[in-house]
Amino acid sequence: MIKFFRRIRQSLLAENKASKYLLYAFGEIVLVVIGILFALQINTWNQDRLNKIEQNEMLSKLHIEFKANKNVLYAYRVAEDKAITASIELINLIGASEKELSNHNLDSLLYESFPSNEIAFANNAVNNIVQNGRLSLLQDETIATLLYEWNSLSEIRKIRFEKLDSWNNEQFIPFLLPYISFKEMDSNANYRWAGTSKVKPDYYRLFQKIEFENLLDNSLWLHKQVFDRLEETDVLIDEIIEATKP
Repeated sequence: MIKFFRRIRQSLLAENKASKYLLYAFGEIVLVVIGILFALQINTWNQDRLNKIEQNEMLSKLHIEFKANKNVLYAYRVAEDKAITASIELINLIGASEKELSNHNLDSLLYESFPSNEIAFANNAVNNIVQNGRLSLLQDETIATLLYEWNSLSEIRKIRFEKLDSWNNEQFIPFLLPYISFKEMDSNANYRWAGTSKVKPDYYRLFQKIEFENLLDNSLWLHKQVFDRLEETDVLIDEIIEATKP
């Protein structure tokens, strides 16, 4: 093809047809420009196709990840709800008689009032998208906004968990040490070292103290803050699952 155009140019020059040569040269330039534009269009189309494939993969991974997070959250909300229910039952027993206290499994209530506050959400897909600057590929401001909200809420949730954990370990548990048996309380988890203590716990004296009521009250307030963040997380997870449907 190149040899063909070269022969035409040489023929026009040999015949000294300058005007026709210029016209031909202009047409050749137009063809070259059209060829370049066509090549660029093909390249753009191919890049858009690759971006679309990557976008679908990202949405699929997000959808699967947050459906798994939904299950993780459900299990943790159940544990938190049990902790709040147990703490309310305990605070309502403050000032109770020994006979009334004997009608309740205090070890079990105390055990449930201290749930593990470790919650591990899957974040691989979110981290890969945000850290690698791939948010723009999603082409959906709604999803990008939801993911930013997810990261912000994760930080808030972490702070709430840390406050509750700090309160329990630095204030609440040290106060309980002279009155309860952790060995007997741990029987609810079937730990190998758990069992009946040879030193009788003094639950009655514990439930006559206003300090215990105040500690329970503040513990309930902290649990409520955690639970509220979990409810917000649940709503956000549902929105992300809906937005990332295949």
